[in-house]
Amino acid sequence: MISPRIVQKAIDLLQHSFQMTQIRNYALMIIAVAFAQGFFLFLMRRTIIVASREIENDLRNDLFWKLEELSSSFYNQMPTGDIMSRATNDMNAVRSVLGPGIAYSVNTIMAFLFVIPMMITISPLLTAIALIPFPIMAVIVNRFGKAINKRYEKIQAQLAAISTFVQENLSGIAIIRAFVREKHQMEKFYELNEDYLHKNLSFARVYAAFHPVLMLIIGFAVVLVLLGGGKLVIDKTISIGELTAFMLYLGMLVWPSIALGWVVGLYQQGTASMKRIRHILDADPDIVDGQISLFPDQPEGKIEYKNLNFSYEETPILENINLTIHPQATLGILGQTGSGKTTLVRLIPHLYPLSTGQLFIDERDINEYQLSALRRQIGYVTQDTFLFSDTIHNNIAFATPDASREEVISAAKIAAIHTEILEFPEGYDSYLGERGINLSGGQKQRVSIARAILANPKILILDDAFSALDTYTEDSILQNLKKIFPDKTVILISHRISTLQNADHIIVLERGKIVEKGSHDALLQQDGLYAHIYQKQLLELEIESVS
Repeated sequence: MISPRIVQKAIDLLQHSFQMTQIRNYALMIIAVAFAQGFFLFLMRRTIIVASREIENDLRNDLFWKLEELSSSFYNQMPTGDIMSRATNDMNAVRSVLGPGIAYSVNTIMAFLFVIPMMITISPLLTAIALIPFPIMAVIVNRFGKAINKRYEKIQAQLAAISTFVQENLSGIAIIRAFVREKHQMEKFYELNEDYLHKNLSFARVYAAFHPVLMLIIGFAVVLVLLGGGKLVIDKTISIGELTAFMLYLGMLVWPSIALGWVVGLYQQGTASMKRIRHILDADPDIVDGQISLFPDQPEGKIEYKNLNFSYEETPILENINLTIHPQATLGILGQTGSGKTTLVRLIPHLYPLSTGQLFIDERDINEYQLSALRRQIGYVTQDTFLFSDTIHNNIAFATPDASREEVISAAKIAAIHTEILEFPEGYDSYLGERGINLSGGQKQRVSIARAILANPKILILDDAFSALDTYTEDSILQNLKKIFPDKTVILISHRISTLQNADHIIVLERGKIVEKGSHDALLQQDGLYAHIYQKQLLELEIESVS
């Protein structure tokens, strides 16, 4: 705020007798003020930008932690690409508000608070004339701000759609090539990209008009000051030095006014992005931790379903399930596709919300257990095996990162994958591609089985875990698993009766209901669905052996 006053005194000095030392002193004062201004500007920017990066870091950590604790139903409704867009592009927009947005907002507020009083001390009348266009500016900023916000929300939503489409295409590239759909997918991408382009151009047109309109208003204010100020100088109401200082003060308001428009744009983008991020942060998990933080010191592994009914979004999946799985017993589950087998076992690790009194583990309602404590006692090999882009060792030791190489090898041997791992160039230290793309389907399943075995759970669930394996390899793994079966409750889901026939108890599901149950021999005697499937599979084996 001091520089224009120094310039004013120097110019007014030129109208009278002066010495060069006096001019030199004023020049040195202006240089000193400029150095001080630059130094504190550096400190301010460093402080605020660093703070904005720290806040971005915390916010990203909060977002990821929230994503980790949200239940499966949330991911059924929100595409992965949309989530990625919110975690990257939207996060950057929020950071811009917290960094440059705050910095320039403070500069603008401070400039108006200090510059206008300095202008008033020179000439209240001229100050009133200079501020005439500013109410117009406020209205324009408000109108443009709403338009920017609306268009930016559409841009981010379209970007999320593109991210989702690209992510799905990269994950399913083998399917796209197998069905020769590359051209079709490219055309769909062109359409999405073209829509994204149009939305960006619509945003750019509004944003491009914003700054020129502000400059026009500021230019109008300068014209008014030149006309009014010139008249006051002629009338000797103010000096030329004071007019010059006034013009410099008005110039100090030019950049804050321009920055105001830029900040409004940042703020509108940031609020639109924060709204999208808050959609995740404010989401409530369907499943809440219970009060019991620890399993019993010696968990038994008993599982009881009592009059259990379950639906996906009002679509009945399981009806009136009554089932007791005794500790250390092996349960086999057979049923046609869509009969509810996977849903039945996915309820055990509490992946979906359940009403109280329907599912009990070790005589306690599943809702009473803390989720982490419950799931640490459960090993679950899913139908759709998932492997991380990491070494084979780390994939097997995912649930037990402190496991030694010997323990990992032992689990791999039980899963009948050890010999094949040694054939990789770096053995257990070989890196897998995305989702284990450099492994066959059967190898992925066996690595997943080894991962579950190494976790040493009390309850082991194998959901069609042998579907990609030949019967010889499957039998080898089952023989190996018998070594760990005696002290574990095991649930086997399979379409092959050969996998289930040695189980202690077998149930048959049909349309979400248990229609048959008993041992292998007892079910054959009932001559129902189980016996029908068994006879069919025997016939298929005979045909294969003949061919």
